[in-house]
Amino acid sequence: MKLHRFKINSRFKNIADFELNFLNKEGITVLIGNNGSGKSNILEAISSVFSGLYNHKYNPSFNYELSYTTRDLYKIDVTFEDGTYSFTINDKKSSIKSDFLPTQLISSYSGEESRLWKKYYEPFYQEYIDAIKGSTLPNSKLVYINKYYWNIALLTLHFYDFASFTDIREFCQDTLGISSLNFIKFSFNIQKLKDWSKNPNPVTNFVSAINPNQEEQIQITLLELKDKLSYIISNEIDFFRYLSASFMPKNDKLITNIELNINANLWADCLSEGEKKLLLIKFILEVVGDQDSLILLDEPDSHIHVSRKEEIHKLLYQYSNRENIITTHSPTLTHDFDKKHIIMLTKNEKNDAQIEDKEKQDIIYELTKGIWSYQEQNIFLNSNNDILLVEGKSDETFLKKALEVLQKTEPRYANLKFEYLPCGGADGVKLMVQKFKPKIGQHIIAFFDSDKAGWESINSIFGKSDKSKFDNRKFNRYQKKENIWIAHYPIRPYYRGGQNFNVEDYFSKALLTKHVLQSFKGLDSFITKKSLKVSLERGCENFNDYEFKHFKVVFDLILEIKAQN
Repeated sequence: MKLHRFKINSRFKNIADFELNFLNKEGITVLIGNNGSGKSNILEAISSVFSGLYNHKYNPSFNYELSYTTRDLYKIDVTFEDGTYSFTINDKKSSIKSDFLPTQLISSYSGEESRLWKKYYEPFYQEYIDAIKGSTLPNSKLVYINKYYWNIALLTLHFYDFASFTDIREFCQDTLGISSLNFIKFSFNIQKLKDWSKNPNPVTNFVSAINPNQEEQIQITLLELKDKLSYIISNEIDFFRYLSASFMPKNDKLITNIELNINANLWADCLSEGEKKLLLIKFILEVVGDQDSLILLDEPDSHIHVSRKEEIHKLLYQYSNRENIITTHSPTLTHDFDKKHIIMLTKNEKNDAQIEDKEKQDIIYELTKGIWSYQEQNIFLNSNNDILLVEGKSDETFLKKALEVLQKTEPRYANLKFEYLPCGGADGVKLMVQKFKPKIGQHIIAFFDSDKAGWESINSIFGKSDKSKFDNRKFNRYQKKENIWIAHYPIRPYYRGGQNFNVEDYFSKALLTKHVLQSFKGLDSFITKKSLKVSLERGCENFNDYEFKHFKVVFDLILEIKAQN
């Protein structure tokens, strides 16, 4: 199953007139954005759409258009408008049938919020629970996997033949650190089993095969379990279905507890929360889902240590023949994915969700040389703060610290808040000038050193030839180019250092001399401007507050620019 596009034509929460394009995502879509940007609402909207398609009792509250391919054969287009469906299958009008829907919609949510479960998945779960006492074992079209499935998941993975399924063996042994499954301890509700057995069905047959003597608790090896079930279970997926039907009904369990003894006589509940999360992801992708499933994973990386987040990325790529949509706040996880998988969400002036402009994303990616994570890019693009374009990271370090210090004593700077973007010089600023439009009320200001390189950059931005240099005594302290203000760092009072002026010249001569001497190792040592910048940047956080007093002229200039419009 592959999604093509999903468009909401009315309003659902903070989503209105909103379209997602899934083409070229290759089965993996990663939704990122600040809290409130609409990530979880998108998963909720998709859940609402398919709950209505599987059962018209649960039609959504909004109009939409949906396009997808299933079974590698059928292109399905669905329009839902004011309670009425229209379908086309391979571009011909038709009625929708179960054969043209995903085999399942599977969702997993990491938090405590139960809205998604309550509104969309619980009704299907309840129908499933009501049907498991029938003559055939039912399937649920909407499946919600939560943390309570971990022991079922672990036992099901071990039900596979490790000699044939080497990837599952390696996952259990290498990722989870389980070298052996020694035995399983099952606990049963005997009275319920007797009640159910009055009308035998596939689930009671399954439980009776495991526990023929109706004992309250049994201990059994994996090999013994497989042998007992050999005439009932034909594959691992059926084993999961029977086991979950026996164990998951909250108020009607036949199997009340499953304990797994692993390694050197340890119980499997010693697995960390992160390991259990990885286990559930593998379980969803391998066992519960198939290539015609749609899988929604809301923050699957929560509780997983930063060093192990890449394993989620590897798992999703391994199963990219399914359609997987995930949300995340993790810069580490997000940065593992190629740009084509990422959808950045932001909010417009009405606080409605919108997709961040792709051209803006590309500009920020290019200017930061890919060093910023997608999450850092998204935070920058979502911000309403003014933007300072600086030549390098050290400028950002000095200005951030100076503003932090000066805001303690200078009330006029209290409302100054900035996003800093190291743009590397004229080419980066020209790209911003050509392509980047600030938000309403947002100012973008580019600062350059007043030296040869800085003036050449300013020349280039304003289309001056290399020979017609700006003179810092004649050039107005700032000029506007399209949407961006171009400025050089204003010279501080009592500066005696010559015509050139760099941002480091706001510091005292004594401090600069100290760092020069620290870098001096002998007559053969070569102290460069770059090495001095690095030394100052490293020590900046511990400078005395008085070292930042001359930065006032920078922030006063910014206030003057902000007053222009």
